Amino acid sequence: MKKNNLPEPLRTRLTQVMRDHSLAKFGDSLTNFVYSLAKTRRYKQSFGERVLDKSLAEAIRNANLRSVMPSSVSSGDLGDGAEALIGHAYLKKIMTIDEMVEIIISVMQAKTLEEISYRSNERLLMAEAFEKVLLEIVARIS
Repeated sequence: MKKNNLPEPLRTRLTQVMRDHSLAKFGDSLTNFVYSLAKTRRYKQSFGERVLDKSLAEAIRNANLRSVMPSSVSSGDLGDGAEALIGHAYLKKIMTIDEMVEIIISVMQAKTLEEISYRSNERLLMAEAFEKVLLEIVARIS
């Protein structure tokens, strides 16, 4: 989905959602919970993780949603945009927690716990997993 491929009504809706700071705060907690739950289910031990803003920013770029955000924003702001979209998807019943968890687990299937024990590997895993979540949310909103 390149910049020019987003229909204007969808771009407008995504812009409103992804720039909503209060929605981003809720989405931050939800994003961390969903990732922690997926990791806990996949590796069968308890985790309480924080999803990295850099990973969410990369997911935004890889999902071709970067153009929805202002051009001069930081990785943290891009991460907030992803979190706002995830929070919106849950609150509007576009996607359930279990559906998000299943998408993330599908990405984790190819990785051992030892492989993602290196933070750089887990950062890439987070980016890939949330790219898939974001793409599914956008497809459902469309």
